Amino acid sequence: MNFSLLLIVVVVAGLLIGSFLTVVVDRVPRGGSVMAPPSACGACGHRLGPLDLVPIVSWVALRGRCRYCGAPIGVEPIVIELATAGLFAIFAFEFGADAALPAYCILAAVLVAQTWIDLHTQRLPREITYVGVVLGGVALTAAALVNDEPERIWQMALGAGIGLALMWVIYVASRGGMGDGDVRFAPLLGMYLGWLNPGLVPVGLFFGFVAGAIVGVAMMMRGEAGRRTALPFGPFLALGTVVAILVGQSFIDWVVGN
Repeated sequence: MNFSLLLIVVVVAGLLIGSFLTVVVDRVPRGGSVMAPPSACGACGHRLGPLDLVPIVSWVALRGRCRYCGAPIGVEPIVIELATAGLFAIFAFEFGADAALPAYCILAAVLVAQTWIDLHTQRLPREITYVGVVLGGVALTAAALVNDEPERIWQMALGAGIGLALMWVIYVASRGGMGDGDVRFAPLLGMYLGWLNPGLVPVGLFFGFVAGAIVGVAMMMRGEAGRRTALPFGPFLALGTVVAILVGQSFIDWVVGN
């Protein structure tokens, strides 16, 4: 497939899935179903029609307000849709038309949802993590077989195990400073990094901890947090994973070369 066409397909898919994620991040933390009831305005309760749910376009056309009552919609939908499409595009540049691209788009969707939820509720719902593990595991296994690289299947399993082991040790050592949601999240991230190279798992965690430390120090310097302030760590794990996918192998080669 021509790359330009691939990019268009991926971005459109990202916008559509991002639109669905706006429902996920709203309902899953509350224990609601993502399938029913249909989407409705949070202010007036009016059921939204197809023209109200076109990614980006509807929000811009309605100027961020409900068509029926004029209540502000907020920026949540457009941010989530753009973030999902952006990650899909980044992975398209990284993997091209490789069979692994759909699997990493699944990862992108999970990362966007969990990051948004963790930032707003300091939770990483296990339902989303487990769905990501199942769908991602199937997609990565299929990609390994399509590419005639069955060794990636055990690499994937090893990566999940490494991620779980490392985060469990950190969880125990932190004595409550780390949430159990982060421990459950780690095997999912390790699975994707391990599929590429199990050695990327500690690199991804390292990048995540560095990012978290930088933000934490910056917030303390600005008086926005203290040493005991709890920061949602899921977004940093997500960021570290994406960075490791993109430049982790180069980082390993640089460290080994030096």
